[in-house]
Amino acid sequence: IVFLIGVISDFKDPSYVSSLPIPIVVALVLSRICGCIFFQGTKKMRVEHFMRFCSVLLLFIAAGFFSSSMHKWQELDVVGTWSPARERPWLNQEVFDASECCSDKTNRFFVLMRALLGYQDQPTPFELFAYLFYWLAAVAVGFVMVRRAKMAIAARLEFLRKAAAESAADAEESTKQ
Repeated sequence: IVFLIGVISDFKDPSYVSSLPIPIVVALVLSRICGCIFFQGTKKMRVEHFMRFCSVLLLFIAAGFFSSSMHKWQELDVVGTWSPARERPWLNQEVFDASECCSDKTNRFFVLMRALLGYQDQPTPFELFAYLFYWLAAVAVGFVMVRRAKMAIAARLEFLRKAAAESAADAEESTKQ
């Protein structure tokens, strides 16, 4: 519904609005079919595996957003001159050019990869450093979180063992009396 409001507000000619019901119905039917296929296909999948997969996918999406946001900062001349290209500092020069085969502007697959994962066909050192920094920070934070969780679980297990030992000792003492 939110997207439809955005689409409808972009129409300059009201006659286009009459063509909306067919795509809306098709989208609803296809989403229902995809949802059923997804739920039927994942019934036997363990939730742990699904959550890990989704977490890793979200990490890649977030890394792409971070890298893309750094590209936007470059375009705003925050990190040095962006335009004209010949006056760019080394940090804003392209590292390689893959636009011949893997253009993120004309090839639909790479357009999708740019939207989802922040793919660039002409990356700059600043974008690559940002991507690397994101992954270093994500791995470090993940390591700390896992370590804390393990320590908390170990402390809880120790507490439960002590409580079980005390209750066993109390039960043994009450049977002796």
